[in-house]
Amino acid sequence: MQLKPLVHCDAAGSHYEIGFAMGRCMAEQIHQFLNEYTFFQQNILPYHRTVVGQSRYQQLLEINRDRYPEYLVELEGLSQGAERPFEDIFLINMRGEYQDCPEAPDARGCSDCVIVTEEAALIGHNEDGSPLLEGRLALVRARVEGKPAFTALAYPGFLCGNAFGFNSQGICFSVDNVHPKNHRVGVSRQFLARSLLEASSLQDAIAKLTVPGRASGFSYTIGSIAERRVIQIEVAPESHHIREIQGFSFHANHYQELTEVDQVIEPSSQMRVERANSLLQDNLSLKAKGILTVLGDRANDQYPIHRKATQRDPATTFCTSLFDLDARLLQIYTGHPIDDPEECISFQL
Repeated sequence: MQLKPLVHCDAAGSHYEIGFAMGRCMAEQIHQFLNEYTFFQQNILPYHRTVVGQSRYQQLLEINRDRYPEYLVELEGLSQGAERPFEDIFLINMRGEYQDCPEAPDARGCSDCVIVTEEAALIGHNEDGSPLLEGRLALVRARVEGKPAFTALAYPGFLCGNAFGFNSQGICFSVDNVHPKNHRVGVSRQFLARSLLEASSLQDAIAKLTVPGRASGFSYTIGSIAERRVIQIEVAPESHHIREIQGFSFHANHYQELTEVDQVIEPSSQMRVERANSLLQDNLSLKAKGILTVLGDRANDQYPIHRKATQRDPATTFCTSLFDLDARLLQIYTGHPIDDPEECISFQL
């Protein structure tokens, strides 16, 4: 199965210029996605127009502008480049902070499969989400003045950081969506994820992701080429958990270590974890082919690891990424990673 190709976007300069270039490059995709995205049009926008919604918007704007003024400037550039109102762009970046809107369930996705042994240090990732995003994602290569250069998969209208990426400091990562129920007004997960593209080490990455006052959460798998280490950090509004990976690990869309956090656990996430753990315990080759076999698995017709949107499971897999820390290589499979291995883009880390 060949998926729709990725848009390519190169950007350089100030934070505003980076955002403007992304907005201009992805303008068509941004308008199409925001106009068609049900969660945005039928949940976020109607809530935003209420008195309570307006209050939350202003609080989120003030808190995040105070904490990350440069990323707000980046969003302003993105808005100008795409010719889309700033309010729309800011709101879609707060998607994770609006998951408690009335009738707000949304397709949640992504899976990580990691192997760290003496023979291999690999981070595999399936990027999942709403089918509306197919053909509307972009590979962004950015050189920000005074900051590490980075390459990342970008969603239309969003800051980089919420999918997977790497920077010139040898930090690479992938992100899984999670759904804690204790959302609050605070520092947005989207800005935390964007800051990860500036991390210089694993310790720096941890510090960036665990700032106080967080509004919601993500789960991150982070690798350091220089340290040859991979960690997994689950981040919730009021807690976090850090685990160094040795051997194999699989993560989907619920907290697997922060079990005390009240959260939504969807059947797809639970089933993917169970299936992957079964495959890995069955002596699957602990190398790249093994990871791709896990991430490409479709044995469970209703809740496969490599997903295709259905009424039961509304998310689809857009692409599969594989970071090889030893080879300093990122491979992105835009088709099925086992059936269509030739549909692949490679980057040196």
